[in-house]
Amino acid sequence: MMYECRQVRRIVLLTSAFLACLVNPRGEASEAKTMSWPDAVEAVKADASCEPVVRALIESARKAAAMGLVRRVSRLEDVGKHRTWLDGRSKALEDEIRETFALAMSDFAACNTLAGELPMIAAGARFSGDAALRNHVIDQLREASTWSPLQRPGWTLYAPGHRLPKDGKDGNWLATGCGVRAIVTTLDIMGHEVPKDVRDALDGLLAKEIAGVVDDWKTKRPWFVRGNNAITNQWVLPTEGLVTACVHLGPDKHRQAYELGVKNLLQALSSHGKDGEFEEGIGYANFTVTSLVHAARAMAAVGDRRAIDHPFLANFPTWAVMHIQPGRMTVNCFDAGGAAIPRDHGGWRSMLSLLVFTLGSETANWALHEQFNGPSDDLIGLMARATGKQVGRKAPDLFAAYERATMVVWRDGWGDDASGVWVRGGHKLDQHDHEDRGHVNYIHRGRAILIEAGTPSYHNPRMGVEYASGAGHNVLQLGTFFPPEPYPVQKAALYDGWQQRHGLAPITVERLDGNGGVVRMEVQKCYPDLSHWDRAVEWSSGTVTVRDDVALKPGKASVILFRWHLGTDNEVALSRVDASTMTAKWDDVEIRFEGGGPIEAAQRKMPDATLAGKEDHMHACLEVRSAQPVSHLMLTTRVHVGQGS
Repeated sequence: MMYECRQVRRIVLLTSAFLACLVNPRGEASEAKTMSWPDAVEAVKADASCEPVVRALIESARKAAAMGLVRRVSRLEDVGKHRTWLDGRSKALEDEIRETFALAMSDFAACNTLAGELPMIAAGARFSGDAALRNHVIDQLREASTWSPLQRPGWTLYAPGHRLPKDGKDGNWLATGCGVRAIVTTLDIMGHEVPKDVRDALDGLLAKEIAGVVDDWKTKRPWFVRGNNAITNQWVLPTEGLVTACVHLGPDKHRQAYELGVKNLLQALSSHGKDGEFEEGIGYANFTVTSLVHAARAMAAVGDRRAIDHPFLANFPTWAVMHIQPGRMTVNCFDAGGAAIPRDHGGWRSMLSLLVFTLGSETANWALHEQFNGPSDDLIGLMARATGKQVGRKAPDLFAAYERATMVVWRDGWGDDASGVWVRGGHKLDQHDHEDRGHVNYIHRGRAILIEAGTPSYHNPRMGVEYASGAGHNVLQLGTFFPPEPYPVQKAALYDGWQQRHGLAPITVERLDGNGGVVRMEVQKCYPDLSHWDRAVEWSSGTVTVRDDVALKPGKASVILFRWHLGTDNEVALSRVDASTMTAKWDDVEIRFEGGGPIEAAQRKMPDATLAGKEDHMHACLEVRSAQPVSHLMLTTRVHVGQGS
């Protein structure tokens, strides 16, 4: 039987252990020890309410096992077989490096697959007692024990012209963290059911991984070590592997390596905002913070709470939840993908479940149940179902301003039919960012009015031209130039009127409350030819007003153009009131443009990954510009929806 009878005392002890292992949601230190994976599995088995989800997980485990083992391949022609993956970028590479790159990327894909799949199958074996699942796990672990190193060289060869260093090494990378996580978590769940020879082989592999990561930092082999870039996931994943492997083998056995890993992990945590901001946007946060949290949890399991009590992790759940916008959309700046977040969204539910299980976050627990359909249908979600019963639920504020990953977010309620605004600035440490400084987004009663293009697949030929560039955002451009395909890498040399990437654009909040807000942005540092661009944004639930004051440097003049991406795929009605005033209308929306001099307006269809939940959906975009080259322009843009809103 799936559930055997247990003494009441056992259930009480496990429930108490769950209560004891929860981190204070405000990040306060606790003497409690984080629950081990075996105890967490036992606690789920003791919770009868989890039984339907356990049954579903066992079925998922059997389906995953039925697909066969993930095996390492050693030839280019075999990449794509044995459940491996071929990175399409390899097709454009020279013969000399194509195979090396493809094999290295297949390592990451294989380890990432195991990190998500193998612990689930192991838990399914523990829940069900199914010998077939147990044997699959052991066979997969035996196969993985031969993957040394977990990350083969070649991940830096992603573009023509790239070559490996003379020693043939470019360092540990993403496969290191994912692979160690898969192995250690599975071993923890399976316990002594894994034969000694397999455990010994894996312990030997992990010891080599530890030595390899330590050597990378000693020699400063990878680019992110040379540049001391602790923000990037490329720093975090090998660090997770180092910390987790040391914890598994015993921190005292590898004390110097463990302390190096902890130092690197704390540096990564401290590189982000103290209010929980992640400088690569919510999409990359889902991937990277997962790694940070797993490493912090591994440390806490042996009584080291230096990471799990860090202010960034304490505040990250609130920062993440603040990205939820009305209309089942998310704040999708940076490389965050599309905007659609249905209530059954797997990525969001899994991330929030992890934050409940590992951090005891009340805000994540609230969002799971109020904004989504509860914990995810995976192993982490199952743990969160049991853990969450002892975690409170706390709704965050309706608005917030963030200096790092610079933005202001606001909504007038947590219902899907609420209204919401977000405004994007720019910080010098932003990464995976777009040319979006000054962007204004507006949703009225659950309906998108002003949007940004979002992010398609990286291989989409429009990615650089019409998505990540200023053309994909509601921002300023000098001149009427539209970037050609392929997108020029050095735009400044071709045309100085385009917004430059990684620009500094601070936001000053003058008012932010339940009725709306008033913010000001200084965006001129993103444009070489500008003396100033001051953008003031004022809003309530039914109206958004944007006042732009743009001046070029002395002796310069240009057409000054603003784009406004609209939440409709239909043509809008453009009308001229006078030489300096125009209106755009569709349905019950009116946008009025009032210039300090003669203006013109036109519309074109442009692609987005926002409105339809898929990339390359075509929507209406307005281009409002000075009628002739000028050195200064003031423009007021008023967006009003409905009667009496």
